[in-house]
Amino acid sequence: MKTHVISKILALPFGQVFKTLQQRIVEHGFLLLHEIDTQAIVTKHGVTIPQLRQLLFFEPKYIAQIMENDPLAINDIPLKLVIQEIDAQTTQLSFKNPVDSLQDYNLDPSIATELLDRVQGIVTF
Repeated sequence: MKTHVISKILALPFGQVFKTLQQRIVEHGFLLLHEIDTQAIVTKHGVTIPQLRQLLFFEPKYIAQIMENDPLAINDIPLKLVIQEIDAQTTQLSFKNPVDSLQDYNLDPSIATELLDRVQGIVTF
């Protein structure tokens, strides 16, 4: 749901934002699980879009807490950053707010708050 997505426009080129976020994810103690090059995927099917990548990441220490309290919360992890090129000097960055997306599970709310704080540290430019 869009109301659960935090989005910001950055006056920075796509490549700079993408590389910075890759580094920050690891520097902030997360595992970078997967990178999806959405542009490359759709190009193979004849669809042309600006650069669009997705970075999936998470920290294992939260898995035990989630599995113990509400394993269904696994449906809302890993965390994901979406990086979209607007033009040569402008990039949109968005992600699902974990406080909102995890609120319906039987989890300690401090987990989601901590995740949001940590993600905010990654995406602050």
